[in-house]
Amino acid sequence: MKSILCYGDSNTWGFVPGSINFETMYMERYPRDKRWTGILQNLLGNNYYIIEEGLNGRTTNVDYKELSGRNGKTFLLPSLYTHSPLDLVILMLGLNDLKKEFNRSNQDINQGMSELIEIIIQSKYGHDMQLPPKILLVSSPVLVNETYSDDMFSGAIVRARQFAADFKKIADNYHCHFLDAAPHIQLSQIDGLHFDEKAHQIFAELLSAEIKKFSFSCRVD
Repeated sequence: MKSILCYGDSNTWGFVPGSINFETMYMERYPRDKRWTGILQNLLGNNYYIIEEGLNGRTTNVDYKELSGRNGKTFLLPSLYTHSPLDLVILMLGLNDLKKEFNRSNQDINQGMSELIEIIIQSKYGHDMQLPPKILLVSSPVLVNETYSDDMFSGAIVRARQFAADFKKIADNYHCHFLDAAPHIQLSQIDGLHFDEKAHQIFAELLSAEIKKFSFSCRVD
């Protein structure tokens, strides 16, 4: 069985577009069989174990002023250890770094992503607990609009369009696998930021086809 860790933000968690009440913080989550992680599990079958590690608001390596635990760099190594041994890590982050409160440049975000990849490749949590797992770096679909919750993503669309080219360079530099989701998936028109059910299905099918191309090492138990 190949173990795959899906490390991402609200689109890995399964946030239902437009479902949040910012006064009560009530929100809705798609059931597992509607989330791309659960669909991917069904598509790949029993020879694979899909591990969800999605968190709403997660960034690459920056902290919020008022929200704790959302820094992706802080939790990555414990997550790798917790779920080891791992054959593959699917890494899909970056959209939350575009929030205007962070005032981050694309260079800042690229540095954050590079730091995450370095944590993975310097680990020994791969299939044999001696080498690192493989990495699939995913460039997220581009935001549909910038009006989500009082324009918190103001000016983000132009920078999001640069993700694919930037992340491809990062993946090449670290000899990682790369997938650009933008040509295949459009985020929901409801909030411009999240996967709807159709997007979850398309993304799972896209990943399934990509993963089946991988050459995994045999695990020695």
